[in-house]
Amino acid sequence: MNSNFSGRYWSLTLGMSAVLSAVPLVVSAQSSDELERQRRLYQQAQTLLDQSSYRAYEQLRTSLDDYPLTPYLDYRFFISDLKNKSAQDVQDFVNRYRALPFSANIKARYLNVKYQQQDWASITQLYDTPPRGQQYQCIYYTAKWKQGQQSEAFAGAKKLWHSGQSVSGYCDGLFSAWHSAGQRSEQDVLERLVLTFESRNLSLMTYLAKRLTSQKEQAWSSQVIELYRHPERLTTLAKAIASHAQGERILISHLYRYARIDDDKAYQQLTWLEKAKLINLKSRKKLANYIAGRLLDDDGELNQWRDNTIAASGDDALVERRFRVAATKESWSAMRDWIDKLSDEAQQTTKWRYWLGRTQMALGETDKGKQTLSSVLGRRNFYSVAAADALNVTPKISGSTLTYQPQLIEKYHTVLTRIEELIDVDKINAAKGEWYWLLSRANADEKAMLAGYAGEQHWHHLSVFASIQAKLWDNMQLRFPVAHQWWFDFYSKRNQLNPITLMALARQESALDVTARSPVGARGLMQIMPATARHTAEAFELDYQNSDQLFEVQKNIEIGSHYFKELMDQYDNNRIFSLAAYNAGPSRVTRWVKRTDGKVDAYRFIESIPFRETRGYVQNILMFELYYRDRLNQPGPFLTAQEQKARY
Repeated sequence: MNSNFSGRYWSLTLGMSAVLSAVPLVVSAQSSDELERQRRLYQQAQTLLDQSSYRAYEQLRTSLDDYPLTPYLDYRFFISDLKNKSAQDVQDFVNRYRALPFSANIKARYLNVKYQQQDWASITQLYDTPPRGQQYQCIYYTAKWKQGQQSEAFAGAKKLWHSGQSVSGYCDGLFSAWHSAGQRSEQDVLERLVLTFESRNLSLMTYLAKRLTSQKEQAWSSQVIELYRHPERLTTLAKAIASHAQGERILISHLYRYARIDDDKAYQQLTWLEKAKLINLKSRKKLANYIAGRLLDDDGELNQWRDNTIAASGDDALVERRFRVAATKESWSAMRDWIDKLSDEAQQTTKWRYWLGRTQMALGETDKGKQTLSSVLGRRNFYSVAAADALNVTPKISGSTLTYQPQLIEKYHTVLTRIEELIDVDKINAAKGEWYWLLSRANADEKAMLAGYAGEQHWHHLSVFASIQAKLWDNMQLRFPVAHQWWFDFYSKRNQLNPITLMALARQESALDVTARSPVGARGLMQIMPATARHTAEAFELDYQNSDQLFEVQKNIEIGSHYFKELMDQYDNNRIFSLAAYNAGPSRVTRWVKRTDGKVDAYRFIESIPFRETRGYVQNILMFELYYRDRLNQPGPFLTAQEQKARY
């Protein structure tokens, strides 16, 4: 088993009612020597495919019928000659390998090849309905047009044309034919121009305006573009724009955009449009709510209008944002007032029962506050634990175990064997792809059994992912496997940190996926940015050569723990500040601390964090610590005495 993936040091007890030997693994089916021989042959076959030595490959392939990863060879060999395959060949291959994730992209590859060959018949033979994806729909409808099916092709062209952004170049020929056939109307151009305004695409808007033929429409489009370029000129342009059938859409879209540029002036324009009766009441209310939301951080003369608008909005999400402002810098009484503005349904949730109880206690209604807080105890929820903390009682963590039923996943024996082999040969991303694909086809009961199977195999990330897919929210053993404990213990001692904090942080950051890579480039178990790694390695004189090392468990935990130590030192061992900084950056935490100005407690500060992601991040890790302490039988406070005492 690959130690970087499965974890060399682990502790996991599932409490299942049956052992997992009912689903045998590849090693039990083959001798170790035979498996190693097949692995060598597999690598030789890959090399032959790299060299395009197809005849030699086909001879070698006959020796690999029983090797779990052979389908990947079949896939490579099949696509190497895709230009000579028929539509039926492709469909047969997809049907044969439907259990593998690569089956989902073969048709798209085939479409591209046949488009280059202008083999329109093969394209229409392969697809009865339009494929997913704009590029592939362009190819599909182009093939329909080339096959003489103009009605369907031009209907598709019209649908694809109506986009506020540029459309794939694969549609160029189709659009030209649609236009030449006289099928593209002035209304089509106008509709797309409005869509580009709503999508804020000035260059495409200007292009479309030149495609209008009517002088009246040309004049109107010029006014629309003028408004986009000079949003402050609304009162000059509004009536002329509003006279058009599409005018109100333009004015509404304009105000949403202008509110992001200058919320005060957007309010003035909204008031003017309302008096001029140029927008309908429903749109006016939505715009007012939006502008009020943009004004939440302002302390100007529009505060009263903002608060009145939010109070009357009936929008729980907007009221919650206003409550957060109150939690940041206003009184407990103001917080209570905003809780009262929430819907009855929202007020009954754990979160809002907690805050109601806190405000009741702060305002002198101690008995009532305790009763309210007591009503939410015993739930697996941040606010339930916060309520227990407020009442000075120990939170109770409910849990469940999984009754294992191996017969439910016997049909996935081949897939599970293949996944294990991928892990053993360090093809972790391919293993993840197979796992995700398997779960996408499994039903709820099967997902639960697969989560249990992954847990027993110590496939930590796969266990976590499957437990989430199966909604096993109460199964702490599967959702929070104890992975890489030796390294967490080692580096926590070196940096005088709590290892459970590091484990909880890694669980939140990557779901224990050692090969995780975020869209912005964070890598590995603790999701470290390469720049952060370089800074930390230099600051602590750590051996660090390149960003690929961040996919190594030991190196990732070493650098991540040292960086977190740096944050804990900066914030006087306060996890709340340190976790927020780990997620959003120290500079943002500095700004947030200035806003609260030492006037709120820990829970109000967490609630005041303006970024939903960071707010949830801090709450999650505090909860994950609680779960891991329960799993490892290491009791401890939810917040330390220092964190409780601190003012934020």
